[in-house]
Amino acid sequence: MDNRISNGRPGVTPEMDSIDVERLLNYLTNSNNAMDTAASLYTTFHDSSNREAGSQRPAEAANLFSSIDIPTDFGMSDADGSERRNTSIQEKNRRAQKRFRERQKAKMKDMTSQLEEINEELSRLKEENTTLLNRNEILEKVLSLRDDHIRMLQDEQQLFDLGKQYHSAAALLQDTSDERKGDAMEEDKQDAKPLELINPSLVKTMSGSELLSHWKKLVRELGNLLVHYDSIPSSKPGDREDVVKKICAALDKGGQLCMQSAILHPTNMQYLVASTLDGGRSGISADDKSFWTSVTESLMLQEDQEAHILALKDIFTTRIKHIMESRHRILSQLRSVAVPERLIALQSVICETLKVNEGTQLLKANLQEEHLCSVEFIGTVFKTILSPLQKARAIVQSYPFYPDVYQIATVIANNQQRKHRLEGEYSEDATNMPAAKMIKEN
Repeated sequence: MDNRISNGRPGVTPEMDSIDVERLLNYLTNSNNAMDTAASLYTTFHDSSNREAGSQRPAEAANLFSSIDIPTDFGMSDADGSERRNTSIQEKNRRAQKRFRERQKAKMKDMTSQLEEINEELSRLKEENTTLLNRNEILEKVLSLRDDHIRMLQDEQQLFDLGKQYHSAAALLQDTSDERKGDAMEEDKQDAKPLELINPSLVKTMSGSELLSHWKKLVRELGNLLVHYDSIPSSKPGDREDVVKKICAALDKGGQLCMQSAILHPTNMQYLVASTLDGGRSGISADDKSFWTSVTESLMLQEDQEAHILALKDIFTTRIKHIMESRHRILSQLRSVAVPERLIALQSVICETLKVNEGTQLLKANLQEEHLCSVEFIGTVFKTILSPLQKARAIVQSYPFYPDVYQIATVIANNQQRKHRLEGEYSEDATNMPAAKMIKEN
């Protein structure tokens, strides 16, 4: 403090000269209320000055008014208030996050329930669509068979009409046409009847065309039974079971016919397998992959059935490979036989004849081995893997061909290879995908 003296009063500066200091001090001394007020004002002003200057209040300032209890804490500190506010905000955030998670959980639960309902409805619609498609295809096969018989009757009628134009041979031509027409109508009636068991002795002497006729009867009978089965609602399992029994009976008769033909008359069975039953009018090729893909899909095979069919296919392929290699050797041996252009010595001719005979016997045994291998493959799939309904669908859907089990197995193998390849590509993409992107997608 400046110690200059103004107006003869020590401690009074020139700036205070205009103020009656003594009067002020007397007033403050005599008035307790005024003292309390001044002390409060002084303390507040001093604390504010110290905070603004960034320094603490001097210790001696506390002793200025030692007789007055002056509070030094006028409320909580800024740090405590900030911490309490942060704690309150964090608590509010936690409650808000909890409510958000609960809403998300409830929303996810509702969406999951809706997704399950949609998947069930989609599965039902897919099954219904597959049933309708199979029924439609079966009806088309049945109609195709009937068209064949109608076309045959029309051809016979055309022959009969042409005969009327020739007066000189009218009687003879008319008798012939009537006889052929009667045979055709009789054959149509026989085809309309269910397939009956045939005596093995008749199978041995049966021609290839007769075997084809019996097979067409089986296809028609199974087609009608499948149409009847698909028209019965699932709420009537008893009626469906009756139809399945009829299907099993027809399959047994057809299976016996094929097995007897394969053993007693192998050429007829090979003729059936290699024939196009509609004479090529459908324009479908036996090598058409899309055709056999649709046949395979109509069977609705289970995973274990597909696995068994593929295992049998591998065994069959291995055996056929050895058979074909042996056949190549036999044919090479036959081609190496020299055919004499002129007779020089009987011994040399007979030696070459023996070579041809030996090669022919080997070739005949090789062909027989191939036939038995094919029959065993087809029979095992039909007898041990497919259900009665699947057998019937395979026979009807494969028309105008005999069910090609190897083509069906090839379709199954291709589908599984495609599935594994797609799974591998997905796994590789998932491995190379950034973690943040994977979390986002999940």
